[in-house]
Amino acid sequence: MAGRHALNRRFLYGGVVLGFVLFFVLPVGVVYVRAFTDTPPGGALPVVSEILRSSRTASVLAFTTAQAALSALLGVLIALPVAYAVSHYEFPGRRLIYSLSLVPFVLPSIIVVVCMISFYGKSGLLNSILGTDYNLVYNFAGIVIAHVFYNFSLAIRIIGAAWRSIDKRYRETAESLGERRWGMFGRVTLPLLAPALCTGFLLIFIYAFLSFGIILVFGGVRFSTLETAIYQEMFINLDLTAAAVYSIVQLVVSFGFVALSTRLIHASSSAEIESEGRLPRIRDAAPAARVLMTVYLGLIAIFVLGPILTMIGRAFRDSQGTLSLENFRQLLVPGAADRNIESIIRSTVVGVILRSIAIALASGTLTFITATALALSMRGRPRTAFESLLQLPIGASLVTVSLGLRLLWDGVVPPVMLIVIGQFFIAFPLVFRILRTGVEELGEAPVRSAQILGAGRWALLRDIEAPLLKRSLFNAYAYAVALPFADLTVVLTAGRARVATFPVAIYRLIGFRSFDLALALATIYIVICLVLFRLIDATSFRDTTA
Repeated sequence: MAGRHALNRRFLYGGVVLGFVLFFVLPVGVVYVRAFTDTPPGGALPVVSEILRSSRTASVLAFTTAQAALSALLGVLIALPVAYAVSHYEFPGRRLIYSLSLVPFVLPSIIVVVCMISFYGKSGLLNSILGTDYNLVYNFAGIVIAHVFYNFSLAIRIIGAAWRSIDKRYRETAESLGERRWGMFGRVTLPLLAPALCTGFLLIFIYAFLSFGIILVFGGVRFSTLETAIYQEMFINLDLTAAAVYSIVQLVVSFGFVALSTRLIHASSSAEIESEGRLPRIRDAAPAARVLMTVYLGLIAIFVLGPILTMIGRAFRDSQGTLSLENFRQLLVPGAADRNIESIIRSTVVGVILRSIAIALASGTLTFITATALALSMRGRPRTAFESLLQLPIGASLVTVSLGLRLLWDGVVPPVMLIVIGQFFIAFPLVFRILRTGVEELGEAPVRSAQILGAGRWALLRDIEAPLLKRSLFNAYAYAVALPFADLTVVLTAGRARVATFPVAIYRLIGFRSFDLALALATIYIVICLVLFRLIDATSFRDTTA
């Protein structure tokens, strides 16, 4: 039996390695080879050395790191009180806040840009309410606000799960020794939360470090990250060598942070202890704490819902500013619009919806099955270089990966399949991380007991692992589907924009000055995302409060 499991594990690892080589390593390698062979007679080394020593490279790297660090720090600080509330108390709207916080994370960057402009722009709702004209979008502040809005939900979930898992006996012991509340937080709670805090910081840092769409719009000519510099050198300046150099710098730096966050996740999961069951109600908290939590959760709801609801509100207004369903009627009823919508988005709206869901499900299912199989096969095994390499796609330039897929496989693999493969690498690192942590928290005891009683591999998965891992499995599948659902880069680059999905259709409508219809389509997208995460979180909360 052990020999068969070892053989199956080798086949699994071999298949994953082969897939990574064919569709990640070779495509990226093709781009690099073309970049470094298309150089002057003196060779690539002098050119690369000049690019690395240039002031532009230094300024781009410094700005990329600075905005990512500030975004991550603010994201963790803002998420910390929310994580405390959702991990310690039951209150009306708790599940909804938990679900809504994830919606920005799976929005296409083009929708996030529209939300930010609608709420924080000079003519946005916030300035209208305050009677001011502050410019909070097309500058450094706008970049950081958008990144915090985009990513802080990751910190809420990571820190909240860690806080929930701290055994109450730590608190009881500290109280019995005369420790006061703030001293207890500094000497007991904070050290136990440190791995989760660092993990949340690093994950937000990585996603902000790799930012593209938000920087492209809000950064203008003054601000540029490595990812936007790669795009600019590759498609505007047509300097593939400079693009490749920036891509390598980005890969090296981001992979260092990925490896560090992987270590912290293992440290966090190994320190977790089973917590008490049902949560107390927030009305049982001290009056001052109850007021503070209520006010803060209200501000967070405004922070998350304000930009989204402002954008949705604009979708329900006609050209005269009155409430109307006209935008949705023109979008969904054939012939109702004075524009040929199908020629603009190169598809029917129903086709866009069904195609987006189908591609996201295909990519998400492939990602989920692969990550689940790997996580289960690695149970109880120490972290290896192989596991770190599985996280490599999160640090790679998506523009470079997508271009490499097109250069290497276009004409061999259909565009839809190229998109599915490219989107696999968008979601896989995060999905695998969720499942790997969940499997390690499960431990060996239930599995070994079932094996002693004669349970086969499928019976073990069906009767033991799947029920105990239900929350991790559902959350992982939600991310596996939602992240490809929001993808624009792979569809535009690897698929040559021949496949119309939600982000592509919204992008085209905005490009053809059909902003009102783009808002309506974005609203439909948000509703679908919200329904997905409400279903997932309903299952997760049943597991944690049972």
